[in-house]
Amino acid sequence: MSTEIFTHVLQIPSMFSAQIDLMMSVGWFIFSVMFIAAVLSENIQALEGRSGYGSLFVRVLMVVSFLILYDRVFTWTVYGFELLSDAVLPEEEFRQVLAQVFKEFGDGKDLGILGFLSVLTVINLISYAVALSLVTILGWLRFIFLSLLYVIGPLAGAFAVFRPAATGLSFWFRSMVSVSAWTVVLSLLMKVISTMNLTAVYQPENTNQAAVLAANLLFILLFIFVPVITHQITSGGTVNSTASAVLGIGTAFVTRHIARASQLRLPARASQNENKKGEGKQYTFPFYK
Repeated sequence: MSTEIFTHVLQIPSMFSAQIDLMMSVGWFIFSVMFIAAVLSENIQALEGRSGYGSLFVRVLMVVSFLILYDRVFTWTVYGFELLSDAVLPEEEFRQVLAQVFKEFGDGKDLGILGFLSVLTVINLISYAVALSLVTILGWLRFIFLSLLYVIGPLAGAFAVFRPAATGLSFWFRSMVSVSAWTVVLSLLMKVISTMNLTAVYQPENTNQAAVLAANLLFILLFIFVPVITHQITSGGTVNSTASAVLGIGTAFVTRHIARASQLRLPARASQNENKKGEGKQYTFPFYK
């Protein structure tokens, strides 16, 4: 039995090919049942004057395309975030930053601490171990969650043809995007740390135990809050709020300029009418902002 731990997310489709074949068969069966239920529901709504056959057609087209192209949708989404993460902070540079942080811990050095500061020594060693464990656990959890989402994806897509269950597919997709983006957020945070040269506190010539402890606690907090930050960025509420804000600004901008154009045209028309009467009146146009 192999003792290697697999955490590369692009290996997920090949590792769970048997499970996904079963789930895909179940998904197509659920789709056929949900399609009949959706048609009956639309017929009932049509009798009440609230027909939505157009939306049903869109859902059927979306679900069928999703099931047919499922492997590509998953792989392209995950691979896209992997490329984005590597563009923010290349993997080699990411490993160098982690190596600088955990080098002293890995070498088993005592970081220059005096004997009477043995309590601080223990605290620093514990914080090192916790930070190193968290970054490892983060990678494992990402692989586990993406594997789970990959296996249940066909079921979420199959139910989406029925309107009351359509939100399941959007929740699945948001979850996959959120988990896939963990590495992007982590790369951004590590890039900021690298730019700050925060790893300098771990150099032997700059060793200060208070600074080392503070840096370790900072890394622990960053690793813990990576999923939280990613969820806030990719959550529907945040996206919808941003879209609403942009739409509101755009509407206000267009409305303002339309109103301005209308105000400018009114004095011009009045001037033309007076000139036609031969009265020769001159109008002073006000300044419009």
